[in-house]
Amino acid sequence: MSKRKQKLQGKYEDWRQIKNFIEKPLERRLKKDQEKLKILTEGDLQSCVYHHLRGCIKDASNWYILNNLSMGKKGKSKKIPDIVILYWRSKAKPEPVFLIELKETIGPLTPKSMSGYKRDIKKLNSLSKKKRKKGKVRGAYLIISALPNYEKARPKMSSTREIKEAIQNIKSSSNIYKMIINTQYFKKNLIDPEFRDRQIPLRKYRG
Repeated sequence: MSKRKQKLQGKYEDWRQIKNFIEKPLERRLKKDQEKLKILTEGDLQSCVYHHLRGCIKDASNWYILNNLSMGKKGKSKKIPDIVILYWRSKAKPEPVFLIELKETIGPLTPKSMSGYKRDIKKLNSLSKKKRKKGKVRGAYLIISALPNYEKARPKMSSTREIKEAIQNIKSSSNIYKMIINTQYFKKNLIDPEFRDRQIPLRKYRG
């Protein structure tokens, strides 16, 4: 049997292939992006995620990738996920199938970063809980890019395991798939001089 990737057919059943891509190849590709300094900010992370998803879906009909889609009721309860993958056939109502929230963490975990994770998990749950029960939303994801703060004399980071364990303590986080992009964590917080010497000026240039 050929191992060549099967092309999406433009049918709702494609969701299985998309889900598999998000949970396997996408993570590997984002790690490579981070190692190559293509992800230095949350905006970079969103660009890279969108780029790879676009490559997965390509020109498959009926599937759409939307950035910052307003969802929920009007007014204060309006919620805006960073990325939504939806399925829509003409004359039918567009249906969000995958919801993605993105976060950047510089340095070790802090109360501020944990607060941001809690807000995003709450948002994802509020938008997907009822739809998951009806089999409409097939996945809700929190993707975190963790990087060292090399502007500090002794930069420290949290390990992928520490981040995941901290998130697991957040209420209702078990419903959310967590992806941690953390290629620059080294035991005992060792420094990668080459990465540091390129990251610092690039982040300063971005402002």
